[in-house]
Amino acid sequence: MKKLLVVAALTMAAAPAAMASKARVSALAGSRQVLDFQTAFDRPYQFMALGSQATIEWGAADTKTAPTGPGTGTFAAANPHAEGGFLMKSDDMAYGAYLGRRSTAFNDAVAAAVDSGITNLMTEQNPINLYYASKMGEWTWGVTVKYSNGKDEVADISGTGLVEAKASSMGLAVGASNGTFDVELVQGLTGKTERGDASVESKGMTQIGFGYHINENMEAYAQYGMVKADITDGNAANDFTYDRTGYAVGFVNTVSKTEDANFFYGIAYESGKIKDVAEQSMLPVWMGIEANATSWMVLRASVKQNILINETKVSAANDAKVDVDSIAFNAGLGFKLGKGMLDASFGTANQGHLSFSDGTADKFLSNVAYTYNF
Repeated sequence: MKKLLVVAALTMAAAPAAMASKARVSALAGSRQVLDFQTAFDRPYQFMALGSQATIEWGAADTKTAPTGPGTGTFAAANPHAEGGFLMKSDDMAYGAYLGRRSTAFNDAVAAAVDSGITNLMTEQNPINLYYASKMGEWTWGVTVKYSNGKDEVADISGTGLVEAKASSMGLAVGASNGTFDVELVQGLTGKTERGDASVESKGMTQIGFGYHINENMEAYAQYGMVKADITDGNAANDFTYDRTGYAVGFVNTVSKTEDANFFYGIAYESGKIKDVAEQSMLPVWMGIEANATSWMVLRASVKQNILINETKVSAANDAKVDVDSIAFNAGLGFKLGKGMLDASFGTANQGHLSFSDGTADKFLSNVAYTYNF
């Protein structure tokens, strides 16, 4: 347990009060060694390495979260709609509740149905997460459970009348670490959205991860993820199965860590496939930095690019192979406000070009979070 807390403290020592936002995680390229309230949902043993806090997120609604390609073993975090929760921590346990956090895996399948022409399907509604973490000997463990349910009346497929639309889901995440080895499982238990004869029903949503801490700064890891769902619009000829799998094997290293700044890099081999849609193989390399610009402001930035291996094969285009510029830049900042922190991410989707337009997902300061540490 002591070693886990040392690793957690050293990995992101520059701005400990910032551990609570998707804005922060995305600005740091979602790198495996970043410890944050948001990373703990899938690795719930990490809640024991955080302090008591309350956090609120807001930003672009995640009405469509499917990736443009097959993705990797780690499903990309959805842009947040309004959400938030709290964590209470003592020496031997941590617990809390969180409202509004949607499953990216389930919404990937819903987005695939929307792309096929099925409209008015509901994504997850009114989700709630409950989590608990503790320690057992040299091991720290945790569990997160999630439930969502909602319904509405919408136009039927013909558009001539109303029909009930409803969506529900359940899932859990479990994980454990002894400071050297990490293991985690995210499992969707149920997931279904339907509108009349149209529906998306989960047949399997699983994410598995393993980590090995070589030392306090270096970690090797492997991840695997899959999403499978049956999709129908009431016409058997149009039924299909959304089938997405991916895996990643990688290495991350925190090169420099001081009270004022941390610099890290990582490399991974990633492969993914959406059946009958696309296949992807890539070798991304990334680097990032989080540093105190002043006593009250933290700056974050990361850059990521595929090298040597960067191929996407698109089935819809007769297996056309694509290898184009893959550079990705992310940045953000955090304002220290007493015991609180206000985090924001920059809109840099266009290869690092800032946008100062409206507040949609790719615009300046589009995703924001406020965290208060008790």
